[in-house]
Amino acid sequence: MIDPDERETRIQAALERIRPAAEDSLREMAEAVVDRPPSELFRSLEVDLRDAAHDLAAAVQQAEADGRKKGATRVPAPSAPTAPSTHASTPTGRATS
Repeated sequence: MIDPDERETRIQAALERIRPAAEDSLREMAEAVVDRPPSELFRSLEVDLRDAAHDLAAAVQQAEADGRKKGATRVPAPSAPTAPSTHASTPTGRATS
């Protein structure tokens, strides 16, 4: 389970990543509402609003994926363990006299 403080930090970071996309989508929705005559408020407008919401959801997913790629590792990965030293070689075939 995530520590509550770490969770809040991650939420705030996610909000910062998605805020530009959210503002663009809200602007697009507001323009669509303002530009439509009253007779179109519940038909084609609904489809346009759903499309804008879908685009926002996709942008949120992409922003989170990008954010996790950039900040996924908090500390450098440990180096590989050192291999044990090898023993001195011995001849396997001895000449018989």
